[in-house]
Amino acid sequence: MDGFSFPESERRVKSGPHVEKKLNAAFVRKAGPGRHADGGGLYLKVDPSGARRWILRTVVRGRRRDFGLGSASLVSLAEAREKAFELRRIARSGGNPKVRTREDEGKATTFEELARQVHERKFKDNANNGKHIAQWIRTLETYAFPALGNLAVSEIHQDDIEVVLDPIWTSKPETARRVLQRISAVFDFACGRGYRTTGNPATGILGSMRPQRQKPEHFAAMDYHDLPELMKKLASSQVVGALALRFTILTALRSGSVRFAEWGHFDEALTEWTIPGRLMKTGNEFVVPMTKHAREVLLTAREHRTNASPLIFPSPSNPKKPISENTMRKLLQSHVPGVTVHGMRAAFRTWAREDAIAPDDVAEMVLAHAIGSKTVQAYNRAKLVHERHKLLELWGMWAMGELELYADPVKRTSEVNRRTIQMFAEDD
Repeated sequence: MDGFSFPESERRVKSGPHVEKKLNAAFVRKAGPGRHADGGGLYLKVDPSGARRWILRTVVRGRRRDFGLGSASLVSLAEAREKAFELRRIARSGGNPKVRTREDEGKATTFEELARQVHERKFKDNANNGKHIAQWIRTLETYAFPALGNLAVSEIHQDDIEVVLDPIWTSKPETARRVLQRISAVFDFACGRGYRTTGNPATGILGSMRPQRQKPEHFAAMDYHDLPELMKKLASSQVVGALALRFTILTALRSGSVRFAEWGHFDEALTEWTIPGRLMKTGNEFVVPMTKHAREVLLTAREHRTNASPLIFPSPSNPKKPISENTMRKLLQSHVPGVTVHGMRAAFRTWAREDAIAPDDVAEMVLAHAIGSKTVQAYNRAKLVHERHKLLELWGMWAMGELELYADPVKRTSEVNRRTIQMFAEDD
């Protein structure tokens, strides 16, 4: 690709005459990892994975540059030599080969090669959701690469994509939509790089597909009335998984933010948690007020803290890594089969609406959901920290079973309504 540079180990050349040997088609197919010279600055680059591509090294306006000439599975040795000759001619005449090779590069780059480039660029600095990062490329490996992988990105049309989607469009609707989104992202990148002149073939494809009648599946949530019993069981254990699950439930946040939480994200008194944007789905920093019960979990976790890890909930087998994403799920389902950790957020939201009768904007802000349009969000500077703190305190009391009157449904509803109205009226 344009701007390609060889590793330092490959740039070092032995002293003495540099003898370049002409390659042949058989060698191109079987060559092992490394850089193999054909002459005139043309090289076959073979990765450890077995992927092989053509690279031209030449001088452009006094500077040595490297140009990708495409995959060796699409571009033959003879074609690579022709391209190399043409680019060297352009460079010698003072032109810029880069400008002339965009469309040709699209013809010489496979969908799989470009998809892997997009995957690497997209998640290069994102380490907080390993599961999503792996799934992004795995879905393409499973469903798209068998049909599109070896095709040039410049020559793929809408009907090629339909071949990928049709078998799973109604049987696996959510997966099909994600595959389409990721295919579209690859072609957006191709269009931006100038590899295609006919636009993104995935655009508008939804209009030509048959309806998906299957309703989306939601995360399984438990009845919030059963929560005190669960929390009582969790409180009897001080293992890291139980502490993390209790903390996740009490803060009503996503498990990823909890798993990667560090002591440095909290103030000294453990009354406020400032979550970095990289740990939030929105990408924005988020401040969470610590309630009495959430703080108690932190204090217990601090008793087991070691200098080996900055994490609140480190993995028992490797303190430098967070607990696995399955730790809380398995623990929760051992007590409440079928329920997901994410579903606990739904339990909070249902409780906030039905029992706490909390204002929607406060409940949504607790869940770190965006409220209103982007314009409204830009002008809404109120983080509702005080209101969120009060609602989370009430949630903690409910979760820990400290409100005995809640055992009677009639008294519970009446008392919650009274307390909520009183709480939110204090600021008026």
